[in-house]
This record gives sequence, structure tokens and C-alpha cells, in this order.
Amino acid sequence: MKFNRYALSDLATIKYGKNQKKVLSESGNIPIYGTGGLMGYATTALYDKPSVLIGRKGTIGKVKYVEHPFWTVDTLFYTIVNTDIVLPKYLYYVMSLIDLNNYNEGTTIPSLRTETLNRLEFDIPSLVEQETILSCLNPIDEKIALNNAINNNLAA
Repeated sequence: MKFNRYALSDLATIKYGKNQKKVLSESGNIPIYGTGGLMGYATTALYDKPSVLIGRKGTIGKVKYVEHPFWTVDTLFYTIVNTDIVLPKYLYYVMSLIDLNNYNEGTTIPSLRTETLNRLEFDIPSLVEQETILSCLNPIDEKIALNNAINNNLAA
């Protein structure tokens, strides 16, 4: 398998989340995410395409993948993925392999800067090879989600 090396800045544009106060609604159905997870629901999406979410302040060690419309608060980056080079879910997997805590630039609160993230480099295969890899990984993710749902149901 042949790989090309890309900086994250080639693979995705990192965007800042926004304050959720104006869009937070009990009748909303668009998830609002922060670094700790789901924070509520909005009536408006900040972005509506598949994206990798990256902690900016606080919990920075894990990335999250979303395929549905969402809103992110200002402690969480979202990405606009360059799908000419990388599939969004593939980018999620390769970013999951690194410990972003190693790039912490905060003194009291763990923090990441776009400049630091943009310099990260990844070896990326062709889109066809990415699809082949995802065809193996997606069923495993689906099985894990199903097992978690069963466990949550049994616990309830």
C-alpha cells in the first residue's frame, strides 16, 4: 500500500465552535457538543457534513466523529474535511491513533492551538484504499455500538 504524507492543514480546515446560548433550545434536535460530550440541543446547525471534532480546551485527548448536523461550543474544534484527499471517517481513525495530550499548550487547562494541529502529519493512502480499510472497520464500530446499546438496556 502506497501512502502520501500530508499535514493536517492539507486534510482539513479547523474551525472554532461558537457560543451555544442563542441556539440552545428544549425543542431543538441538533446536538450541541462540548469537549465533555453532548451539552444540549439547538435549532440551528453550525455545520452539516461529516466532521472530526477535536477538543480545544479541557478534554483534548480524544477526537469524535459525527456524520449528522451539529453545533460545537467554543471549547471544541470541528473540521471541514478535504474529501479530495481523505474520507472524513478515515481521518477520524488516523487522528484517534495519536495522543493529542502530547501537544497540550495550556498551563492550567489542557489546550490545543490550530497552528499546532495544522502541523501534524499523517500518512494517507488513496481514497480507494481508505474505503477498503473502512469496509473492515465500520462493521466493528457497528457491533460495538450495538453491544453498548444492549449493555445500557440491560443496566436499565
